[in-house]
Amino acid sequence: MAVYTGNDQPQVGAMKSDFVPPKDNGEEKFPISFWNYRYLGEGMTPDEVFVWADLGLTVSMAPKIHSDLVGKEELLQYLDNAEKAGIKLIIWVEGLEYDHLRAKGEAWYRDLFTRAYQAFRHPALYGFYAGDEPGGVENFRASWKAIAIQREIAPDLNPYLNLHTCMDDVDPEEFEGRTFRQWIKELAEATGFKIFGYGHYDQMWNDFGVESYYRNIKALRETADAAGVDVWNTLLSSSHYMFRIPTEYEFAWQVNVSAALGARGIVWFRLYDRPHGPNNHGSPIDEYNNRTPTYIPFLHANRRFQDQYGKLLMKLKFREAFFAKENHGGFETLPFGYHPVIKTVRATEEAVISFFNDKDGAEYVVMVNASMDTPGVFRPEFDREAHVLHEVLFNGAALVPYTAGTSEAHWDGAWLYPGQMIIYKID
Repeated sequence: MAVYTGNDQPQVGAMKSDFVPPKDNGEEKFPISFWNYRYLGEGMTPDEVFVWADLGLTVSMAPKIHSDLVGKEELLQYLDNAEKAGIKLIIWVEGLEYDHLRAKGEAWYRDLFTRAYQAFRHPALYGFYAGDEPGGVENFRASWKAIAIQREIAPDLNPYLNLHTCMDDVDPEEFEGRTFRQWIKELAEATGFKIFGYGHYDQMWNDFGVESYYRNIKALRETADAAGVDVWNTLLSSSHYMFRIPTEYEFAWQVNVSAALGARGIVWFRLYDRPHGPNNHGSPIDEYNNRTPTYIPFLHANRRFQDQYGKLLMKLKFREAFFAKENHGGFETLPFGYHPVIKTVRATEEAVISFFNDKDGAEYVVMVNASMDTPGVFRPEFDREAHVLHEVLFNGAALVPYTAGTSEAHWDGAWLYPGQMIIYKID
């Protein structure tokens, strides 16, 4: 596997076809993507795919291509490399966003999508981008039609539509008398679409922003559950507006808390800095194609999550979530004795405590240190004579009995760094 050697400002293209993907046993990988605003041929080649794979990105966004599809041969090389690297790509064809459908009509949109689908059908193709943050009756209508056309012509693919934060606050008039939750459910039933995304960056601002983050992921995950679809959460990996550049702990916090609270995919804003957007700085790769100090923390957050829990969580179904110590965003603190096995969790820092089930009904408890800056000790209390907790490692390849927490010592429990996740199988 390609390894960053620590050389001063190595070029992005340093890792190319020597990347060796990990053995793939066919299990579904947790989708981690990023917003790619570069056009085809703009500062990257198809070998960049191996960089994305090495970063733990499993459903990356390819560079944009114009609606005339000039350069499609090069984009197909991206797809070929993605197949070699064991990842998927979302293709952004300029013109397949919902606003183009609204402006140019369904017939024009259908023709462009048909040509794009025929040009880029490939085992590594995940789906096509359908647009960002619609608002108002006409744009929501156009979004619906864009998804419907894509699903009709390419039912094997996953259109990607990104929505606003706080969608539950949108006036029902924009959905023609329906709530957002009703609109998503009806869209899923009518078209069979499977995912929607939304962005939230306030967690990189202040305590109010963290509270807003919790509230929104709760609302949108509940909407997704009601519709039988998955929600992907766009997280922040660079400075933007008034939001700070994440630390290594904050990268981990964003990934692990999102997954623990039921997100089924993550999209990073952004991987590459823009030459014309100096407010957006500190991305893992700058506008000169150099790795910045956030590159390795970004890699650590993605790869450690994927190596330990990514495939496991895709096989589990989220059931419910609580907090230890303090409640946030509409989530309750775990009531003592609420759960038949996990009576409580004694914690030195706030923690996310969530419960998942596998297809056979086996239960898992997920704990995340919800502090962004302080390590903590987390101690699940349970009946040790009736049950055993097994720590799950490497996506279930190893199960280790939990034997800590038998004394009153302050250090006796699971030690988690800020944002770190741990999963136990309840037996």
